[in-house]
Amino acid sequence: MENFIRKSVVSLIFFVVVITVVLFWTNAHIELLKIDWFFFIIACFLFLFSVFVWLISWAYLIKKKSSVSYQNLFIVGFSSLYGALTPVQFGSEALRSIKLKSFFKIPYNESISSSMIVKGTKFTILAIFFLFILIFFLSKAELDSTMFFALLSGFFVIAIAILFFVLPLSRRCGLLIASFFKLLSKNIPLFASFERFFIAYSKNLRNLTLNSFLLVLFISIFSYAFEFFAFQFSFFSIGVNIDFVPLLVLFVTISVLERTPFLPRGIGLVEFVGLTFLSVPWFVNETLTLPEIGAVLIVFDFVRLVIPTVFSLLIAAVFKLEIKN
Repeated sequence: MENFIRKSVVSLIFFVVVITVVLFWTNAHIELLKIDWFFFIIACFLFLFSVFVWLISWAYLIKKKSSVSYQNLFIVGFSSLYGALTPVQFGSEALRSIKLKSFFKIPYNESISSSMIVKGTKFTILAIFFLFILIFFLSKAELDSTMFFALLSGFFVIAIAILFFVLPLSRRCGLLIASFFKLLSKNIPLFASFERFFIAYSKNLRNLTLNSFLLVLFISIFSYAFEFFAFQFSFFSIGVNIDFVPLLVLFVTISVLERTPFLPRGIGLVEFVGLTFLSVPWFVNETLTLPEIGAVLIVFDFVRLVIPTVFSLLIAAVFKLEIKN
C-alpha cells in the first residue's frame, strides 16, 4: 500500500507542475481570486457523491457473496480512492482487492470480478457516448496528431476493458478469452494466471442475474450524471456558463482522456485538450477569456484529483485500525 501512496504523491507532484504551467500561461489567478467558494464546494461534494454512487454498485456485488457490512465496504472503497492516480485508475481496484483480502479474507478473484463488472458497465456507457460524439462532433473538428492519438489510446483502453470485463457475461466468450490467454501462456508463462482468472471470472458471472446487471448499469449512469454535474459546477464557480452540448462533449472527451494508459488520470492531456476546445468560439458558442479557461480547468482538476485523493488518504489514515468484521 505504501507503494501506491508513493505513486499518488508522484502523480500529485506532476499535477502541481502541470497546473503551475496552466496558471502562468493563462494568468488564471485573475479569475481564481474571484472564485465562488459555495459553487466550488458543491462541485467537490457532487464528485465525491458520484464516487459514493459508484461504490454502491461495487458493494452490492461484494455483499452478494460475503457478510461484510456496507459501512466497511464504503470505508474500503473510499480509502482506496487515492490509488486512482495511476494509469487507467487500476491502482484503486488493486487496493480495494488487497484490503478486502487482508481485512475480510475475500478471495482476489471475487473482489476483482466485482470491480471488473462495475468498471465494465461504466466503460460501456462512456463508449456509447464517445462514439456518438465522435460521429456527430469530433469528426468535424480539426484534431492535431497528439490529440487524436490521445483520444484513440483512451478509447482503445475502454474498448479492451469492455471486451474483457463485459463479454464474459456470455460463457462462450469467457472461455474464448481464457483460451486466448492459454495460447499465449505457451510462450509467456505469466499469461497462465490470466487464463485461470478468466475461467473463474466467467464462472462468477454466471451467477450474475440480468436484474443485478441492469441495476449496476443503472447505478453507473447515475454516477456519471453526478460527475457531470460536478464538472458543470466547476464552470459555475468561475462564473462561466456554456451550453449543455459543448459541456457534455468536453466532459465525455475528458473522461476518455483520463483512461489513457500513459499518464495518471490523463494529467497534462486533459488540460491541453481543455485549453484547445474552450479557446474555439464556435465550440462554446461564445468567447471565453484565457484566464477564465485556465481557471475552470484548474478548478476541475482540484475537484477530480486533489480533493478525492486528500479525502481518501484521510479516510485511510482514520480508519486504518478501525475496520471490523
